[in-house]
Amino acid sequence: MGIYDRDYYGDNQRDGRDFFMGEGAAVRTLIFANVLVYIGQIASRGTLESLFAADTASIWGGQFWRLFTANFLHDPGNPFHLIFNMLVLWFAGRELEMVYGRTSYYKFYLAACVFSMSVWLLAETAMHPGIPSKAIGASGAVMASMMLLTLHFPRRSIIFVFIPMELWVMMSIYVVMDFLNLLQETRGYGGGQVAFAGHLGGVLFGYLYKTYDFQLPDFRRMIKNRKMKKFKVVGRDWSDSGTRNSDHSRSERTRIPTVTATSTRPSVRVAPSTTSSPPTDAFETRVDEILMKIAREGQSSLTDEDKRMLDEASRRARSRRGAPN
Repeated sequence: MGIYDRDYYGDNQRDGRDFFMGEGAAVRTLIFANVLVYIGQIASRGTLESLFAADTASIWGGQFWRLFTANFLHDPGNPFHLIFNMLVLWFAGRELEMVYGRTSYYKFYLAACVFSMSVWLLAETAMHPGIPSKAIGASGAVMASMMLLTLHFPRRSIIFVFIPMELWVMMSIYVVMDFLNLLQETRGYGGGQVAFAGHLGGVLFGYLYKTYDFQLPDFRRMIKNRKMKKFKVVGRDWSDSGTRNSDHSRSERTRIPTVTATSTRPSVRVAPSTTSSPPTDAFETRVDEILMKIAREGQSSLTDEDKRMLDEASRRARSRRGAPN
């Protein structure tokens, strides 16, 4: 993927002054949304949970939006539920946003919300058929982010409960603990206060996303393209000319299309292009190599020369879009 496909190299992003557009904007926006909803939960005294929590009976009754909205609700009586999820989201999300770009990380996170909560729904229905259950929290999507980060940087050293360890070790501990707790729950043990199946659903989504290189649809771009003005391409009518030309002359003329924006504007004849596609630009190839280096080793691995190359690529991107340098 080239520099021009990366959302975080767009205009007004490098200075970090715009909360919703600067570097790390996706993660900040998601955290902001979770905190805002949490305040609404406290103020509504349970109304939001009754309308938007993942309730097995309500979801199977057709209220499928709860698979998404439940991810933005947290326990009003336990602020650490929100704080812990947001801290982990901040840790993993910023790095992933640098790797994938703002829009792609949004799509990944929101898809992980629905996927992980769907796994919880199926597991809960299988374990406790006929018994209504509820779930709230961003843990599934957060675990998906942690799994994806681990697959990119498995040997990164972190501090876990005051003990230094590599990222893949910590993630393995979490996965094993969640699996054992879920196994206990299937045997009738445990109070069911934690949605272990949702956690594992998030881990599974992160694994599948990285392993199979999922390309989620860009609905925003699809809607934008539908609104773009469409041009009509027609051929010139050479009938009734009064003179019959040779087959060769008529063939040459009909290959020249007429492009019109509306039926009232004069037509503009455009000769077919005879130039071939230019060869691959060495500069863009080098930029792609730097982006791959960020994906493998993180932004801290960049040299001064790499940073100058990215600055120049960003300047060229703004120039192509007509933005001021």
